[in-house]
Amino acid sequence: MLRFDVREIEKPVLAETVDLLGGRGGRLEVLGTLIGKTSLVAGDATGRIGIWFPVRPRGSATPDGAVMAEAHVLEGAGSPVTAVSASERTRLLAAGFGDGAVRLFHITSNQVIGEGAAPRGPVEAVALTPKEDGIVAVAGGSFHRWAVRAPHPETTLASIFGKVWYEGDVEPTHSWQSTGGTDDFEPKYGLVPLIFGTLKATFYSMLIAVPLAVLGAIFTTEFLHPKVRARVKPTIELMASLPSVVLGFLAALIFAPWIEGRVPTVIASFGAIPFAVLLGAYSWQALPRPLALRMERWRLLFILATLPVGAGLAFLAGPLAEDVLFSGDVKGWLDGAKGGPAGGWFVLLLPFSALAVIAANVRWVNPRIAAAAASWGRAREARFEMVRFLAGVAASVALSTAAAQLLGAAGLDPRGGFVDTYVQRNALVVGVVMGFAVIPIIYTLSEDALSSVPEHLRAASLAVGATRWQTAVNVILPTAMSGLFSALMIGLGRAVGETMVVLMAAGNTPVLEWNVFNGFRTLSANIAVELPEAVQDSTTYRMLFLAALTLFSMTFVVNTLAESVRQRFRKRAFEL
Repeated sequence: MLRFDVREIEKPVLAETVDLLGGRGGRLEVLGTLIGKTSLVAGDATGRIGIWFPVRPRGSATPDGAVMAEAHVLEGAGSPVTAVSASERTRLLAAGFGDGAVRLFHITSNQVIGEGAAPRGPVEAVALTPKEDGIVAVAGGSFHRWAVRAPHPETTLASIFGKVWYEGDVEPTHSWQSTGGTDDFEPKYGLVPLIFGTLKATFYSMLIAVPLAVLGAIFTTEFLHPKVRARVKPTIELMASLPSVVLGFLAALIFAPWIEGRVPTVIASFGAIPFAVLLGAYSWQALPRPLALRMERWRLLFILATLPVGAGLAFLAGPLAEDVLFSGDVKGWLDGAKGGPAGGWFVLLLPFSALAVIAANVRWVNPRIAAAAASWGRAREARFEMVRFLAGVAASVALSTAAAQLLGAAGLDPRGGFVDTYVQRNALVVGVVMGFAVIPIIYTLSEDALSSVPEHLRAASLAVGATRWQTAVNVILPTAMSGLFSALMIGLGRAVGETMVVLMAAGNTPVLEWNVFNGFRTLSANIAVELPEAVQDSTTYRMLFLAALTLFSMTFVVNTLAESVRQRFRKRAFEL
């Protein structure tokens, strides 16, 4: 087959020559088109039907940049194809064969919908009725008719949960797009992008909420004065009273534009604020003992004062980091227009470098200094801990820098993975706002679990000389682990089912990318958007109910596994 580029109708250009038989030899019997006149139907003497349409791969050498690709193959039974008829509404195709067989196919799902037989010789002509409720065929001078009922031919398990090659795509993809603006639009009902979006929203929101909520519960339970604790806990629980639609409104119209204009500062804040809080904690330890005791009631305010210090440090460090790591333009760097990969690797690897330094410190440094530290005074130990903290920060930065340089020299680039082109309504915004919504639930349940630990365990640990932190880590946490795990699972369920925040702040784009700077679409948001407009009993209507069932199944499986794990933690706690 010769395909011409006729964009200039007076000067057609031969674009490519296509072998519709794929080099197998034989004879082409039938050639037709599907709805939209973009896909070609090629039937050969073996009964094989191939569906061809133009795609635009990168690096194509044709004049128009397109090449014909055989996207779907309907294998035959050895009898030649003698006639085909495409639906005027969907991608159904009726085909007649030389042995008198008449088959109805759905092209995209690659399935045979139905089959009949004309007993008087080969099929000479076949037609699918305009309403797709019947097939007529002429064979051996006789007229034959079959009734057709195929209400949802495009949906199979493979097309819902697997990759499908849709018309115009370069390769098979997971895709969801239930409606379009033209009559020849082909609906796409892949649930994988929606499941992925749900997991993505949950991952980023839990990544922010879990450390803050659990560590906050530990601090409230183990370090705050009971009178202060009685005020702090209800205040945090008030956060749960904010409607999610209000949070989504704030995220979409206030936080997202604000973050877009200060991306380097926001990125820097994830390191600067924890650094300021930890530096403040080590500074508190360095206070003389009498002064620390007198100021005990102000400890919480002292820690809260480190938050604006960390924010100010982020405002100062953000533009500097943008110049050093991202060639002065972090959005340009994300688009691939500026800078090398080392800056991105440095930011991504810095948390892992810090964990590696902490692990090395626990494994090799602590045992070596334990004996010597026993004879130190409080002031000397506080100074040593301060120096060790600052040295650990420097070591983390150095380790991350070295690893980033090595990965960059190896030609690896983080762009296209966890970071890529910046979109205003993205997973970072959703993670922060959804984290804010999930924190009260996890915090309250975690605090209840920690508070329910028998007081005699806490008193016994303190009596043998353990510090409050050692008591919390080695005694309280293992005992309360089943309750903490339940808190995390309930918070996870809250994040999985969140609708309004992701509906308003995530962009509602069903894409399969872990990029923290672009959007996504979740199962719950998709149901909220499309169900009011879906025609009852239509394919879209039924797919939305399947999406709801999928969401229920996800939470059911997660909660079942979580309960089994919680029971193990509970059994271990009873053995303490």
